[in-house]
Amino acid sequence: MIQISPTISVFTYQESIESGLQIRALVFNHNGHNYHLQGRTTDTIYAFTEGLGIYVLTVNKSFGRMALNSYMTPEPDPLNSIYLHNNREITGYLGSKWEQMKPVAIAQRLINCLI
Repeated sequence: MIQISPTISVFTYQESIESGLQIRALVFNHNGHNYHLQGRTTDTIYAFTEGLGIYVLTVNKSFGRMALNSYMTPEPDPLNSIYLHNNREITGYLGSKWEQMKPVAIAQRLINCLI
């Protein structure tokens, strides 16, 4: 598994000047293909490739959330995902010392939950 640093863009929408800008989506670009990123601007994002797959791990420690999304080129939406909504779920899947794990190790462990 190889860690990559794709370009991430925030797409916004403005209905009117009064409504202000609203974030509609995060998109990441890798090798000329765009993918819809399941995450928020406050998440820490790690991306990896393995074979034909792209795996994106999003972590938000302050909200106790984590997700792993798998993509297949050139499909823009995730093909499979796992969402962990709180610290109890994260600990259940990764163990009590998950915060000491490297992101690649977390992604590899969660990939097994996708199948």
